[in-house]
Amino acid sequence: VVSTQSTESSGINAEYGKKEFCQEVEEILSDVFPKKIIELDKLFKSDKLKLSRAAEVREASKASLKEVTDQKAAAVSSPPPAKRRRNDSSHENGEDKMRFGTKVYCNAIVSELIGILKPEIRELIEYCNKIKMWIQLLIPKMEDGNNFGVSIQEETISEVSTFCEFAKVAFDDMSRYFVTRGKVSSKIVKYPHLEDYVQYLTELDEKQFLHIRVFANDLKMIYCCMFDIINKNLEKIKMPRSQMSSNLY
Repeated sequence: VVSTQSTESSGINAEYGKKEFCQEVEEILSDVFPKKIIELDKLFKSDKLKLSRAAEVREASKASLKEVTDQKAAAVSSPPPAKRRRNDSSHENGEDKMRFGTKVYCNAIVSELIGILKPEIRELIEYCNKIKMWIQLLIPKMEDGNNFGVSIQEETISEVSTFCEFAKVAFDDMSRYFVTRGKVSSKIVKYPHLEDYVQYLTELDEKQFLHIRVFANDLKMIYCCMFDIINKNLEKIKMPRSQMSSNLY
């Protein structure tokens, strides 16, 4: 008897948790998504992401190399050092000290924008996972026939998964940008006389800015598409099989 009561209690708690979770997701869809669309639209149209700001990004890229530029100018103005033997350890240690003492800063504009978008991406991924779980909980038991509504549920899960994966790729891309920039920066510190590396760093920062700008708009469109797809098919998602059809079995 105790075992039966415990099972019934667990079933009631599970059903209550399911109902509470479904209400949370429905509130996200009805309240949070429209607000997110408006917020992201404002961000995309703001001065932070205006296309003309690419010139500022290039200037910020050059500013991040200030210490390298100063050391290069000092090296040019100073007299050439006396010849040393190639295996002179003091000369090598001097070069290492100069290299490790040179600081290359992040691009301030790009770093700021990544700091704004990364929380938005994390939030989108969390919402996608909740929506997938919500639809999964609404899928009825397997039966022969009358599965059109179930196919809509499965297709919606697939679409949401695609959006989620796109967001994860964008998140990884932002992290890889810093790795790539760090490698290029180390080359600039080591070979400050090679202007191609400096130019590549500037181009890299500008490209990342444009990627961020495009993705900010993509983020808005993802919310729009999910909101549209789910609302158009909400009836079938919440009730994939009609009550009349269920009574036939």
